[in-house]
Amino acid sequence: MKSLLKTVSFGSMGAIVLVLIAATLLERLHGSSFATGNIYHSGWFIALWALLAVTGIMYILYTSRRATLVMLHASFVVILLGALVSFLTSKHGSIAIANEGVPASMFTTRDGALEKLPFRIQLTALETQYGNDSEIPVDYIATIIADDRKEQTAHTVSLNNPMKFKDYRFCINGVTDGNLSMTVSYDRYGRPISFSGYLMVFVSFLMLFFDRKSGFCSTLLQLRGKREAKSVIEGKERSGSRNIAARTTGALLCVIIPTGLLWYRRGMFPATNGAEALMLLAAVIAAIAIALGNNNRFTSLKRTLAVAACISAAIALSGLEGEYDVQPILRTPLLGVHVTTIIIAYALLACTAVNATIALCTKDAGRRAQQALLGRVLLYPATMLLATGIFIGAVWADISWGRYWGWDPKEVWALVTLLVCSAAFHTRSLRFMAKPVAFHLFCIVAFAAVLFTYFGVNYLLGGLHSYI
Repeated sequence: MKSLLKTVSFGSMGAIVLVLIAATLLERLHGSSFATGNIYHSGWFIALWALLAVTGIMYILYTSRRATLVMLHASFVVILLGALVSFLTSKHGSIAIANEGVPASMFTTRDGALEKLPFRIQLTALETQYGNDSEIPVDYIATIIADDRKEQTAHTVSLNNPMKFKDYRFCINGVTDGNLSMTVSYDRYGRPISFSGYLMVFVSFLMLFFDRKSGFCSTLLQLRGKREAKSVIEGKERSGSRNIAARTTGALLCVIIPTGLLWYRRGMFPATNGAEALMLLAAVIAAIAIALGNNNRFTSLKRTLAVAACISAAIALSGLEGEYDVQPILRTPLLGVHVTTIIIAYALLACTAVNATIALCTKDAGRRAQQALLGRVLLYPATMLLATGIFIGAVWADISWGRYWGWDPKEVWALVTLLVCSAAFHTRSLRFMAKPVAFHLFCIVAFAAVLFTYFGVNYLLGGLHSYI
């Protein structure tokens, strides 16, 4: 039974990853409606997720009684349950409200049908705000009155500040011919279930980091316990490490200073285009190189990271723009939190790939095993931050678009990367992952998924996230 559960659970997870990859490619060829109708919202795809949830939780109960691990896996089941409830009970569509004060009570669903709201809404005031010396709108401020015949309430609505009434949410899309265009969403039951699952995941990750019996803590203790024998050139290597740290610190300052200036000048965190994201990536890589310390155990890795940080910083600084019109939907503090969390995760995964490449080039089995420990230590926070970044993005999407998941190609590939990375933590079930060479090869494959998530989606697949 245990062996069957392992085969089915890991097999279904692998199948889901392949289906998700194929779905994004089919969406590019045939459009989002084709991918949504034939894959994402299909019965067989929902059944595949249900199979993973059931067999996965049964398998973890068979193999582990630790509350932290059970809670972590159960949280993903809760998220999937919430997604299923949302799929079955939620409503989504659009509505156009005239600026002449004419009440509206009908909205158009995704299927093109008309559905009646249990109340009426009326636009009483609309203001369009523009950027400095620009004719491009940066925000819309609307005053809307909702009337269900029992009470009338006035709501001030703007981008990233939706209207909430009777479990319905109205998010501004824009203004067309003087009419206010808004998305309509109703998800009374699924949203709180999924968000509870997000919270459970975050708490479970924190518990893993402070649990001495967890894989992260045990691996970290092994890494700290490893010491190389002293050699006659140790002093020179330490001196080289100090020089690397000095150069990396310089690169870090070259990134932090312009970032702070841009932040101060714009009044928002600079993370709205590729150059700014690359600047943040350079800062994180530089910080990781400095955090590795002045010992001589990972000199090659530190040198490589220092060079990567300097090159990334130079490219980013050459592409920075002082002032430009940011898309209105991006003017939110959640942008900085979401992008920063994801970029830190990507930087950590990049370090694991660089570390793996260096390890595979050495013939010293002991050093290769030591670098595998370092890769595992980096992979834990990388995966946690990637999951956290995805969940922050879901909260932002729920606020701005009225739905927390939309099967956008970037969302799908971030999920693919998360599922791929999670496989490395199941060394008892996937025993080949415990071997240093196999783990290093896996890290390179995982980072290939990151590269496609960032560059492939932007330049090949497109979508809502193609701006960065």
